[in-house]
Amino acid sequence: MANQQHLNLLIKGVDIWNQWRDQNPEIVPDLRKANLSQLNLRGANLDYANLEEAILANTNLSEGSFKKANLSYADLVGAICFKTTITEANLSHAILINSDLSKANLEQANLSQAYITDSYLVDTNLGGANLEECDFTRSYLTGANLTGTNLQGADLSETDLTGTIFYEHQSCALNHKQNEIFFEDQLFAQNYYLVIEDLVSGFLEETALSSSYEDHLPYLERIWERTKLESIYQTLS
Repeated sequence: MANQQHLNLLIKGVDIWNQWRDQNPEIVPDLRKANLSQLNLRGANLDYANLEEAILANTNLSEGSFKKANLSYADLVGAICFKTTITEANLSHAILINSDLSKANLEQANLSQAYITDSYLVDTNLGGANLEECDFTRSYLTGANLTGTNLQGADLSETDLTGTIFYEHQSCALNHKQNEIFFEDQLFAQNYYLVIEDLVSGFLEETALSSSYEDHLPYLERIWERTKLESIYQTLS
């Protein structure tokens, strides 16, 4: 259970809480199973805090900091985490349904088996994060950084991956309704992307298509047949 003194300080407001953190940097906040739902904790310093199984439903956590915090099994349904720093945090099994993680920094975070369905992760940094068996169903990862992530068993069904950045050497398995890609190892992944690059380059040369259009060809990793590329070219022309 949460330390009642820590909980009372946080409920008093972010300014009082942050001042206490600055004055007591050696204390690790114990907020396990605390009910913090619907609070305005914008800008709160919760670095290293233990928030295991905490209830943060519909809580405003924008621009806050959760570096190396423990949020495993936490309830973050409807939480607003806009521009929130959550680097190296533990969010395994956390529930983030209908949450907003846009522009948040989750670099090196552990989100294994987390539920992030129907959520917004626009321009979110997930570089190096553990996303094993994470459920992103119907979420928006537009422009998100997924370089170096572990996506083994992750569910990307009906997700918007427009502009999402993937690291070409990552070993992963993506479960997608229209597309299942299983990378057996890094060498196969390298060869896979080299084939795509050659295919697209050849098409651009043969059709005299401006290279600036390359960014508009959606999901090139799923396009292998020349007829499909030609169809896209005709649509863009």
